[in-house]
Amino acid sequence: MKKLFLISTAIIFALLTSCRSDSDSNSDQLMLTGNWRPDKIVSVATENGNSTTTTIVTNDCQKKGRLLFNNNATGNATYWDDATGTCAVALNLDFAYTYNPDTKLFTITINNNTMEGVVSTLTNTNLVVNYVDRSNPAIVNKVEISATKVAN
Repeated sequence: MKKLFLISTAIIFALLTSCRSDSDSNSDQLMLTGNWRPDKIVSVATENGNSTTTTIVTNDCQKKGRLLFNNNATGNATYWDDATGTCAVALNLDFAYTYNPDTKLFTITINNNTMEGVVSTLTNTNLVVNYVDRSNPAIVNKVEISATKVAN
């Protein structure tokens, strides 16, 4: 009985360690592809040693925004806002991206500005990305975006 248990355990361990293959990476890549609705954005901006944290839990207007990841390494970021009293598109930019499902590292390039980050959560329905926005050299801005996958 003990021998059978050890053999079964060895087989299960071998299956678990060998199941990580290119198909798993492709699955992760496919999970990233699609439309993502921003649910929460947390930004920690540091300038001259002083940090300011801004948390945005998206309202109904901002939930119209989308992060679209196409399977050809291109995408689009659309941000809606109602700061003027009218819900309208405040930002609409195309981007190029890379994503490595094994390391979870990604880059997004918008207007020759490349941001590097990590996908900390990726499921069929949820995405959390963390990156550092260095578009302003005087400010280090660490950003976390939580999003939910939505239909095209």
